[in-house]
Amino acid sequence: MSYKETEPDDPMELVGVVLPANPEAERDMAYAFAEEFARMGYDRERLLALFKTPFYAGAYGAYRALGEEAIRSIIDECLNAWGRTTVIVQDVQEVQAVQPPPSSSPASRGRKEVGA
Repeated sequence: MSYKETEPDDPMELVGVVLPANPEAERDMAYAFAEEFARMGYDRERLLALFKTPFYAGAYGAYRALGEEAIRSIIDECLNAWGRTTVIVQDVQEVQAVQPPPSSSPASRGRKEVGA
């Protein structure tokens, strides 16, 4: 929420522009998207769906510029390089007690035993 109307010369106003890119730049961008999402655990179908979705403007632009066959090839190459990683988050049932460091650890060196 702004407190006043933005002025035309406001340096903090967000401005986006589209720059022309050659097909090689589009290919590099497609590799970057495919690699990033492959490393996040996306499979082939989810990656292809991402490229086909206009909401992901960069990936969708690469899909339109390069075509489906090129995008499929890029996806397959990235999946072969990075594989498929699945992250599973589980809740811990019990709180684990924090154990003090052993007496031979660097954290306990230099301390004197109290009462000994």
